[in-house]
Amino acid sequence: MNKLLAVVVLVLTLASCNPKHEWLKHSIETQEKALAEKAKSGKVDSAAVVALLKDYETFAADYPTDTASALYLYKGADFYRYLHKPLRSIELYKKIYDTYPTFGRRPYALFLQGFIFENEIGNPHAARPIYEKFLAEYPNNPMAKDVRTSLLYLGKTPEQIMAEFQANAQRDSIAKANTTTNP
Repeated sequence: MNKLLAVVVLVLTLASCNPKHEWLKHSIETQEKALAEKAKSGKVDSAAVVALLKDYETFAADYPTDTASALYLYKGADFYRYLHKPLRSIELYKKIYDTYPTFGRRPYALFLQGFIFENEIGNPHAARPIYEKFLAEYPNNPMAKDVRTSLLYLGKTPEQIMAEFQANAQRDSIAKANTTTNP
């Protein structure tokens, strides 16, 4: 009889957790749809975005092994960028990268950390090791070429980059002229 009571208590305990899980997922979906509808009309409700962010992070904290957690954190990081909170965005991308090794967008979570440091915070020194780590771990990723280019020009002003382009173009045209005149 005690075993039966223990099983019933366990089942009831597990069942009581599941409704919160499903309710929170449903709430997130509803909030996302409402924000998308408002966005279509050109309106953005910042308070609604903040509430959604709270739910994303609550879900990920309460259900870290649920496959939706990584996606919710990823979406949250994107929203933090929209809200001009780049450091919080980087924190979430880092959490995704560190916590969810099988998440399909994991390489982008790493890349975006460097990108935000470089372009939104203006700290190329913080971006460099992240970009280098990206290339070490994902050398064949479609973003690898862009990361190599970013590293090549990291910390340079637009004027310096333009001067390099012009110098390369001039070198290329001289080399081409030499090959056509000296076959």
